[in-house]
Amino acid sequence: MEWRNDKAIYLQVIELFKRDIILGKYKPKDKILSVRDYAFKLGVNPNTIVKVYDLLAQEGFIEAQSTNGYYITEKKEILERLKPEFATTYCQEFLAQMASIGYSKKDAIELLKEDE
Repeated sequence: MEWRNDKAIYLQVIELFKRDIILGKYKPKDKILSVRDYAFKLGVNPNTIVKVYDLLAQEGFIEAQSTNGYYITEKKEILERLKPEFATTYCQEFLAQMASIGYSKKDAIELLKEDE
């Protein structure tokens, strides 16, 4: 995994994890990798993953089960909060790319409407 320099690694890992939830790589009640396994998989310090898991747990996306590890929450209302967050991000990225090739926001929207 290549990390960007413009954002802290733990924030990038959180974004990656949430994207995996949106894409269905994780489903409600799924057990997630241990801190060490996830750190190894991503090539980051385990302390980074501890911070990530703590923050994801605070937000309600994952739940710790005492000695059994972490699991994706069953609460659909929490998982559904991710959709608008990512939709906004993807739209902003799309509009920025369109602007870089000379399209206004209005022009980009018109192009999208043409595909209907």
